[in-house]
Amino acid sequence: MSPGLLVVDISVIVTLSVIIGASAPRWPDRWLRSDVGPLRPVPGETARMYRRIGISTLIRRLPELGTLFGGESKSALPGMSVADLRRYLREVRRAEWVHWGSITATLVLFAFNPWPLALLFWLLVVAGNLPFITILRHNRLRILGILERKDAARDD
Repeated sequence: MSPGLLVVDISVIVTLSVIIGASAPRWPDRWLRSDVGPLRPVPGETARMYRRIGISTLIRRLPELGTLFGGESKSALPGMSVADLRRYLREVRRAEWVHWGSITATLVLFAFNPWPLALLFWLLVVAGNLPFITILRHNRLRILGILERKDAARDD
């Protein structure tokens, strides 16, 4: 394993992640209307579950970089109206897709690396993105819960 290969691998990972993150604010909103694929909640996944595992500590320690490429910050709710919450929900979905995209893009390393090295890089990228995905999933479940309560209150 040459140092040059490590530089190429890191460059590929960073470049692909930046491309995904920079393109995300321009994705059509229709792509973000529902929780599909990896965004779909798993059985037993609730906002309360995330609070029990200490998500608030993680939230305080990790940076919010949603505005870096022209997106919106997800560090605070933009408001409590249904329109505000739906816009925030789209941003949370967009951010989660960015992190999943970075993980998936890393698979390209398997095309030109020895598999143990590609696997190591993939695991490092998963480990780096998983905390952010966890926060975003928690936030999305919280927003969905608020929207459900607002819908229920309107129906009463």
